Amino acid sequence: MNRPPSLDAHPGPDGAAPVPSPVGELVRAGRRVALRRHVPANRAAFQRWYADPEIARLLRHDQEPLTSIQSRGYFDTIILPLSARGLCWAIHEVADDGLVGTTALTDIVAESGSALFRIVIGEKDRWGRGFGTEATRLVADEAFSRLSLRQIRLEVFRHNERALAAYRRVGFRVVGEHTELVGRQRFELHVVEMTLDRPDPSSDGHPGVPSDG
Repeated sequence: MNRPPSLDAHPGPDGAAPVPSPVGELVRAGRRVALRRHVPANRAAFQRWYADPEIARLLRHDQEPLTSIQSRGYFDTIILPLSARGLCWAIHEVADDGLVGTTALTDIVAESGSALFRIVIGEKDRWGRGFGTEATRLVADEAFSRLSLRQIRLEVFRHNERALAAYRRVGFRVVGEHTELVGRQRFELHVVEMTLDRPDPSSDGHPGVPSDG
């Protein structure tokens, strides 16, 4: 992908080698958000997101925030290596290049050509602005065009109505549901299972992003 040099690096003093940008390499850009490689500088924001109880309630099956040690280990041993392999991306707002979230494809099953989709918009003041919807579409483009996958799977909690609506807008369909008992109080967690299939190249089908996000 051709990129203006200013997006990823800037010249060093007196013609020295370019100084790495504080944001990672651009992978795929949309109108509102862009997918970039994760860089170590993203760790602090990642830890802040996963320490937030409200985010934990929407994302984590145990419904508990991560400790700083847990989130650091998660970022350093899973997120950064996955990003280096082209399977995990930092979500940046196009307008100011600010980091707003993270997304990934995991649990790839070669036989079926499927992967599990994960996403979090960690900056809560960016919720409800269509960023998650567009980032989901960009990941679908990566999955189907670059990785040649045939299907994306995801699990979303029934109480996460905003996410359910966004996934439906992109084209995901519900294929099942199950209930898990979590925590010391054995809280019932209702999980919705959804899939998105690669569009038939002979049709006009494409995972789309509506203008209202």
